[in-house]
Amino acid sequence: MKFVGIVGTNAKFSYNRLLLKFMARHFNKEDEIEVLELTDVPMFNETADDLAPKAVQYLEKKILESDGVIIGTPEHNHSLPSALKSVIEWLSFKVHPFNDKPVMIVGASYSEQGSSRSQLHLRQVLDSPGVGAVVMPGYEFLLGNAHKAFDGENNLKDEGTVQFLETCFKKFKKFTEVATILSLPEDVTFEPGEYNVTAAGHNGSLPMIVSFSTNRIESIDIDTSGETEGIADIVFTRIPEEIIDGQTLNVDAVSGASVTSKGIIDGVSEAVKLADADPESLKRPAKKAKQTKAESVEKEADVVVVGSGGAGLAAAVSAIDEGSSVLILEKFPMIGGNTVRTGGQINAADPSWQNNFNAIHGELATLKKIYNLEETEIAPEYRENFNMLKKELESYFNDIEQKGENYLFDSDHLHTIQTYLGGKRKDLSGNEIYSNYQLIRYLTTHALETINWLKEKGVSFDEKEVKEPVGALWRRAREPKQSEGFGFIEPLKNYIKAHDGEIITEAKANSLVIQNGNVTSIKATDKNNQDMTIHAKKGIILATGGFGANIKKIQKYDEYWGDLPENLPTTNSPALTGDGIEMGQAIGAETVGMGFVQLMPSADPITGNIFSGIDCPPSDFIFVNKEGKRFVDEYASRDTLAQSLFDQGGVIYNISDAEIAKTRFNSTDQQLENDVQNGSCFKADTLEDLALQLNMDPKILQETIRNYNNYVDNGYDEEFQKGAFNHKVEVAPFYATPRSPATHHTMGGLKIDEQTHVINKEGHVIHHLYAAGEVAGGIHAGNRLGGNALADIFVFGRKAGKMASNESYKQDAE
Repeated sequence: MKFVGIVGTNAKFSYNRLLLKFMARHFNKEDEIEVLELTDVPMFNETADDLAPKAVQYLEKKILESDGVIIGTPEHNHSLPSALKSVIEWLSFKVHPFNDKPVMIVGASYSEQGSSRSQLHLRQVLDSPGVGAVVMPGYEFLLGNAHKAFDGENNLKDEGTVQFLETCFKKFKKFTEVATILSLPEDVTFEPGEYNVTAAGHNGSLPMIVSFSTNRIESIDIDTSGETEGIADIVFTRIPEEIIDGQTLNVDAVSGASVTSKGIIDGVSEAVKLADADPESLKRPAKKAKQTKAESVEKEADVVVVGSGGAGLAAAVSAIDEGSSVLILEKFPMIGGNTVRTGGQINAADPSWQNNFNAIHGELATLKKIYNLEETEIAPEYRENFNMLKKELESYFNDIEQKGENYLFDSDHLHTIQTYLGGKRKDLSGNEIYSNYQLIRYLTTHALETINWLKEKGVSFDEKEVKEPVGALWRRAREPKQSEGFGFIEPLKNYIKAHDGEIITEAKANSLVIQNGNVTSIKATDKNNQDMTIHAKKGIILATGGFGANIKKIQKYDEYWGDLPENLPTTNSPALTGDGIEMGQAIGAETVGMGFVQLMPSADPITGNIFSGIDCPPSDFIFVNKEGKRFVDEYASRDTLAQSLFDQGGVIYNISDAEIAKTRFNSTDQQLENDVQNGSCFKADTLEDLALQLNMDPKILQETIRNYNNYVDNGYDEEFQKGAFNHKVEVAPFYATPRSPATHHTMGGLKIDEQTHVINKEGHVIHHLYAAGEVAGGIHAGNRLGGNALADIFVFGRKAGKMASNESYKQDAE
């Protein structure tokens, strides 16, 4: 038989290590015991992304390939050592190799009593839900006075002790045979037919039809019409295929889409019940261990891009246009990163388009507030731009107030100043931060040009109205006709594929390689835990995003909020854990603005979903607290809104009516009804009934809405001076959507110049390393305007692809 022995400590010296190695030598004539160490396994971190650390993957593979496991645990304060506890947590979080695996517990300690209490604790842990090990009862081997038990060759000296160990091991071998038989799949029969069930998807319930013959699951058909395109597409093919191919429900969730994966598995489980069978019997077959080749894979391309969100795909397309071969590494099974999760609104000042639309209440006052700023309030490098904006505004004010015209104003100067003002913040120590002028001017003067470039690459925009994301401060955005951020990802992916670009998914970049002063290669790991080396003949572009899905890293760097809760939801893809920033830091890259993270104030309190319920333009937000009272200018910046929500206890309600519901972003009527049914949104025919559902005093909510409607009529909000507002709340049905802050965007990242070169701590360019998108800092400073993220990733992604394609090693090498 083949066993693995796990040393239950990361200490350099351990009698438990000596014990397991003795067992491996003593029993090697008939059986193999491979001793495994914990030293390379990091402490357990539940917020880590869906890909377990490489050391954990290695342990998983070894355990799955074995017939059984022997764990040697020391005694530490009457309980397990923290290192062993951490490893078991890793091996019961994303992966579950102990499930139905026979386990023998042994232990050695310095005292006479051995490790009895630690072994009892370990048994309880291994028996717990989520671990699922089959622990041999009794016959635990306890070695007391371990410091006296071994001879000079590390063999056990006492013959009686050796005989007892042989008895225990012999019993464990028999136990392993029996446990293996018990874990074999039972013969399962079904009542043939088709069964209609539902699965929990990203946006709500997904109808499913599962078909059975007498002894097989024959097909799984999922209606995905209500799902956001791109976020979980691969789940709808991979999970059903693995269930059908293996005739098992013991399949791995797809990284980055664990909720949808589990929903499909649970849906099929329900169908199995309806077909008069026990789903538990289909969960018993163990997953096959992933096979890993010994040799490392090597690949090469002109330009290597790490990350397949908007910045990475834009960089790849731009590099292809420059004649470069391109290879993209993506650590998740699906491409798109955070971009595919966005609403798709992208900012660009385009007066020739925007002037066709009327201004709305509050916008004129917003512009006058900017116009009346003292020049001393503007940083010196922005003052020329500010004065040019004032001249433009004077002309606009004359058109509106003297000529009686009515149109929406915008210019790249306004975009620049609003981005600067929107990002200027002070940290908790009073230090001020604001955006790098060169980066902002490049962004605002190339945004429209980049939108036209995206059109050339196949992105089709809906330009029938000007959009305004939350915290945008101005109406200057448009969005793709195709679903949300997927409207960018799909055309760019197709362009890359059509031009022979290579995209490797489930490949995690780990480190950068420098030779002769040039960044030349990337070390990575593929889905089978196999090492890869990717060589770049021209340049490497980091487009890995920020670290918005890593709350521990956010808490570590936070210099703005203070005391952010660990259970704060996130709008981010689980991939956004800061990998690219860490790789850059490892070779000396400078970072900027790492202490500032943006919270999205209008997110679902549980899931972080920003499109649940009624997610409408902020001019139509009516935020009320749990008492039914307004408390903030809903048109304010995102950080202002998020702080105001925290001040109200963290959860508020966005009130809307049938007319406002028509303005919502990326949500079908069916999705809205699903949200009402699952409690993500409340609906009523009267404000009184709505208030009762929310446990509010109806009179207070009615008065709040009555006052707000008067402000819309009068064109002025006398309570909170809201920056822009549009619809009244008066047409039934009425809705209340629970909202709370969620981590959304990390402003800090690798320092870059306007050419997208990564800069080191000495202020010099790191040769042939580029960064674009959220992985780069300095652009948004302390707060990002809504709609600027997509402008940022496509403008600078496009630039990075061009730069990486046109700078040679010979020219820059030192």
